[in-house]
Amino acid sequence: MPILIWVALIALWGLAAGACYQVLGTRRDRRSYPPPGRLVDLGTHRLHLLESERGYGPTVVFESGLMSTVLSWTDIAEHLSQSFHVVRYDRAGLGWSDIGPMPRTAEQIAEELRALLERAAIPPPYVLVGHSFGGLTMPVFAKRFPQEVAGLVLVDPVAPSEWNPPSERDRKLISIGAKVCRRASFLARFGLLRLVAFLLSTRAKTVAGRVVCLISRGAPEDSGTVSSPWFAALPPQEKEMARVFWLQPKFALTIASQLENLPRSAQAAAETAAFSDKPVVILTAGSASETRREAHARMAALLPNAIHSVAKRSAHWIMQDEPELVADAIESLRTAGPASYRIVGQGERPPAPHPVHERTPSFARRIRLFLS
Repeated sequence: MPILIWVALIALWGLAAGACYQVLGTRRDRRSYPPPGRLVDLGTHRLHLLESERGYGPTVVFESGLMSTVLSWTDIAEHLSQSFHVVRYDRAGLGWSDIGPMPRTAEQIAEELRALLERAAIPPPYVLVGHSFGGLTMPVFAKRFPQEVAGLVLVDPVAPSEWNPPSERDRKLISIGAKVCRRASFLARFGLLRLVAFLLSTRAKTVAGRVVCLISRGAPEDSGTVSSPWFAALPPQEKEMARVFWLQPKFALTIASQLENLPRSAQAAAETAAFSDKPVVILTAGSASETRREAHARMAALLPNAIHSVAKRSAHWIMQDEPELVADAIESLRTAGPASYRIVGQGERPPAPHPVHERTPSFARRIRLFLS
């Protein structure tokens, strides 16, 4: 009996020490990596907002992928800030934002984005740009608030048909992913993930790798761990800060909820198939499967003023591989379509040129011709 008591006391001491280690590490991270933007209070939680200087030009609002933050748009945002008011934000639970109300569905995210823009006094109209998972949330926003949207650019978006309805294999993947994330969230509270991250930077990589395998048991090889191909493909700044953000319990809990509600989010997007009569550009990665290409083509066909194009030299992160295509698509919406759709900025000054457009002017002209 005394042995069991000692084991229990040691276990409790270990958990307490791990929790303290996590708290101290989180405080250090906050001092070392302050938010580049500002935190806007929505009443229930705060969202991190990063915007360029307000002036001439319409507002472009960026939505990131499933696990991504404002950092995934850094390079293209700098280019576009010369002629647009550029707005980036971290969804609740990601990056520098607080964890938000559950469940994390496309509808919930769209409502929070609108509340954020309203609280931050950023007036419409907005050009909405969504990458990957953001390709589910931005159409929902456009359908709910049509008068506030001037156009959309969807960058290799998740197509609603990919998850609505989910196959048995999809349901299994979602279940495994959510389970791994909740396991990681629990362990993060007691500093284990932080300890593993530290060990990965030392000679104890082998031991740390085995712990990672135990934590992510059951997950596919290309899942979001630091040893996966998916992690290797992240933009440099995103990859660097993942070693900070992914150690926080809020991150894993948020991803778990987004995964569990992926079919529901896809259904919401599917129900808004004709989500906008404004100009829409859908960009598909050259590496995308034929199934995704066809799904994107069908999405465009359901819209009255849309164009679908394949970024032949790009993988999933088109804004990294061919940023000029994304920039040209956004720029084209300034004058595309009927006069009532054209975006009016805060002045009459013509947009300043920027280098990212110089490489493929034909693509921008092609979009304008198609949408006009």
